[in-house]
Amino acid sequence: RGWKAVSVHGDKAQHDRTKALSLFKEGKCPLMIATDVASRGLDIPDVEVVINYSFPLTTEDYVHRIGRTGRAGKKGVAHTFFTQADKGLAGELVNVLREADQVVPPALTKFGTHVKKKVCG
Repeated sequence: RGWKAVSVHGDKAQHDRTKALSLFKEGKCPLMIATDVASRGLDIPDVEVVINYSFPLTTEDYVHRIGRTGRAGKKGVAHTFFTQADKGLAGELVNVLREADQVVPPALTKFGTHVKKKVCG
């Protein structure tokens, strides 16, 4: 449909990840789709849209992924695929969204809103 997009994921060679990231940072490719490989350590200003192809293993990593948008008072949008396989994190995700005054999609609450207590030891 004419959208230019790059992807960054663990199955890509480092050279290909670096190239995709450069294309995105230079503005030659305005969309980057990434997994946890790109969740931390990337300093990319002016990110307007984040698309998470897979939900991360923790909600902390989710916050880091979507944190690429909205930096320095700017606005951005994050889209995240959340599937049945991720349902164990639904309650935590609902809490993160509520704490950030974001809309909680009704479809997300269908996965449940229970939060498992962490056990130390």
